[in-house]
Amino acid sequence: MKHRNRIIAVALLAVVAVVAFVALRNKPKPTTPSSESERVSAMSIAVSVQPATLASVRDSLSVVALVDAWRDVDLHAETSGIVRRVNVEVGQWLKVGQPLFNVDDEVAASALRKARVNRELAYRDFERYERLHKEGAVSESSFEAMRLKFADAEADLVAARRRLEDTAIKAPFAGVVTSKLVEMGDLVQPGTKVANMVDLSKLKIRSSIPEKQVSLVTEGMPVQVTTDVWPGKVFEARVLAVSAKSSRDHTYEVESVMPNPLKTPFRAGMFARTAFVSRQDRQALLIPRQALIGSASEAAVFVVLDGKAHLTKLVAGAEYGTQIEVVQGLAPGDKVVVSGQSDLDDGSPVKVNGPEEAR
Repeated sequence: MKHRNRIIAVALLAVVAVVAFVALRNKPKPTTPSSESERVSAMSIAVSVQPATLASVRDSLSVVALVDAWRDVDLHAETSGIVRRVNVEVGQWLKVGQPLFNVDDEVAASALRKARVNRELAYRDFERYERLHKEGAVSESSFEAMRLKFADAEADLVAARRRLEDTAIKAPFAGVVTSKLVEMGDLVQPGTKVANMVDLSKLKIRSSIPEKQVSLVTEGMPVQVTTDVWPGKVFEARVLAVSAKSSRDHTYEVESVMPNPLKTPFRAGMFARTAFVSRQDRQALLIPRQALIGSASEAAVFVVLDGKAHLTKLVAGAEYGTQIEVVQGLAPGDKVVVSGQSDLDDGSPVKVNGPEEAR
């Protein structure tokens, strides 16, 4: 009985061995590349590319700006005395020459009357000496001294008239009073600041342009001005001047001028946005913005050439929608990787997907 069980066990082991042997013989062998090109193809990274293309662009630049009055002037007293009359309030609009304050003018008026009398006396003496000089009754030096005395009296009259006029502090231009710093009864001296006025008939729009883009801005070019105060409206201005010296943050001040709209008026100190638009188109080499690796200031892309991706540094320019200008580093037709570049190293083999694959 035991002998028969051993025979059965041996038979079962033999069957298992035969099945295992057959299974191993029929196991599919792993495929191996039959050539170098097939091995490279198996290692290639799938990418999508687009060519660098030349296109017509019109340069534009948009920055935040500050609105200033066409003229912004502090008014000062030119004489000393007590303020006897205040003629304005803050926010009042004045015509040119309209008085804001009147300083005590009693002494100045008296000095003017005296100067007029002295001038009249000097004139009469001059006329008398002139007749005598023609008759030869007075010397040339005496006549010349009298002529100079008359000229001196005329100068004193002009000065006295000016001192009386200075007692009225007047508006130097038509505009709005923004501050009033003295009241009736205050004592002022020459140079005392008494008020501030602004002329808002025109506006100065001040923009700070980065040094990299200041060459795009020229005097006389059109500027589009917008503001959150008047949403949806676009105002036209023109560049008046471009600073020749940068500030500490390497920006240049550009001053534009525009008339102040009557129906949608601006006020000094408002924020605005200025868009500088070039007058003509130019040719630029463009690539998709998504092709860039790193920032635009230290830009690089992968260029596909002979089945490999080559890391190429470039100088990037302005952005136009989803495209960015290449100033230096690429040529028209260069194929740049636009997807899949995160898996690439310099020299990685690639397989181009999409329409570019057949080219």
